Amino acid sequence: MKNLQKKQVEQVIEYINNYWHSLKREAKKQEKKGGTLLDLPYPYLVPSHQGMFQEMYYWDSYFIALGLIGTEYEEYIIYMAKNLAVLFERFEIIPNGSRYYFTSRSQPPFFTQLMWLAYDVMISQKRDDEAKKFLAEMTKIAEKEHINVWMATTKDNNRLVFFPDKNSPSIGLSRYFDVNYLHELACCESGWDHSTRCDDLWLDHIPVDLNSILYIRELDIAKAKKILGQNDSVAEWEERAKKRKEFINQYLWDGDRQFFFDYNYQKKRRNPHLSIAGFFPLWAGLMEKDQAEKMVRKWLPVFEHQGGLVTSLQEVSGKQWAFPNGWAPLQWIVVEGLEKYGYDDDAMRIRQKWCQNCFTVYEQGISITNQDGAETKEHSLWEKYNVVNIGESAGDGCYGPSVNGFGWTNAIFKVFAEHLNFENL
Repeated sequence: MKNLQKKQVEQVIEYINNYWHSLKREAKKQEKKGGTLLDLPYPYLVPSHQGMFQEMYYWDSYFIALGLIGTEYEEYIIYMAKNLAVLFERFEIIPNGSRYYFTSRSQPPFFTQLMWLAYDVMISQKRDDEAKKFLAEMTKIAEKEHINVWMATTKDNNRLVFFPDKNSPSIGLSRYFDVNYLHELACCESGWDHSTRCDDLWLDHIPVDLNSILYIRELDIAKAKKILGQNDSVAEWEERAKKRKEFINQYLWDGDRQFFFDYNYQKKRRNPHLSIAGFFPLWAGLMEKDQAEKMVRKWLPVFEHQGGLVTSLQEVSGKQWAFPNGWAPLQWIVVEGLEKYGYDDDAMRIRQKWCQNCFTVYEQGISITNQDGAETKEHSLWEKYNVVNIGESAGDGCYGPSVNGFGWTNAIFKVFAEHLNFENL
């Protein structure tokens, strides 16, 4: 595989910069009788310009926002955070996406991370008063969402299901869920629809990625309250995070295999299947240094291939969040985690491999026949990639072939490209 050149990266960045406008959707009264699209008060970006994904998604919005920093679309980071808050106030949950049929479930809860991106945009633009007001409003939403959705035990939001400390019935570990109590739809809430994780019994498992995200959220809320001067509840949120960290390391960490696994709380054992979700605690910063060293040195080479990090080690037909596929947000999670623990060279290598994969597929393009019957090449980035054999098709899921565009892939390529050191490539 040839080393990626600066001019090749610039070629893709130009494509990305020109593509954002096709993902823009304006705020307007769009709900209509018989329709499914929900009204949103602010403009937003969707994942792809055509076909599927013509609505705003929860976790996509955060990863897309990462690529908007410093661009003319930076204000959309604030818009999308506000849209998610409005959806919560209306439905008492941030839905999977802005469609009626998505309101039975949520998605990986990156709301506080998006909140901080938006807040930082305002601070960088010297909008300090507006930023503080925004932070206060969003922190209230985050607190309500955390308690009433992700730590709820009610029938409609039964996510808090595992209580290691019987003396603290309001503190424990949570699962993905759907109001219809179907494993398949709980999988959809995870964003990994569908994968080799949890033996398709998602309601029975405590997911390592979700609880790592919730740990970060609890620290985020504590941090926000400090900034806002709401010091009376800071210790409570820090204690929640401390307990969650303890529980994750006690029940989801396998000391013999030196990796994190989803935990089947019904059978009281870890699920044995390996996935890149086991690296989320690295990103969350809840590991000890020696623990991280053991995991990174043993398992990073296993997940790493010529085109980036593979999602799981099993290949199963119809499972797109699995071998041989890699996904942009998961590459970013691992790279961030590696850098957090000082594995800068490993992080740079993963960036390089992922960007090389994206460029190779971008360059080869796909054949398109126009109305005149002439064949042309279309060059774009994609929803997911084959990281085992660069240039070959990614494994299909239940939704069909990979979709081009693509919001979070564009964003992560841009973020990675900003950190590439071409002198060492």
